[in-house]
Amino acid sequence: MTLTIFLTLVTILSAVASLFTEAIKKNFQINNPTLAVLIISAVIGWGGGAATYALMHIPFTVNNIICLVLLAPAIWLSATLGYDKVKEIIEKIGGLF
Repeated sequence: MTLTIFLTLVTILSAVASLFTEAIKKNFQINNPTLAVLIISAVIGWGGGAATYALMHIPFTVNNIICLVLLAPAIWLSATLGYDKVKEIIEKIGGLF
């Protein structure tokens, strides 16, 4: 998986996670949605990442599985902090390797 695909997945899936979080907040009157966002991000991140791997014929190698696992925390941070900060951090980490 390339950095471009990873950031694209983070962008799209964090928007979906934010929409689901807003819907759950309004329907269930949740005041502090941090745990709800974490659970939603894990489900959407791992499910959406695995579906992307299957659709794009990306093999499930060790590095790709690590990226899939890291997708959920990246989506969670992006949904709670903001995409710009998370993108900057990911690009700095990606530049180290």
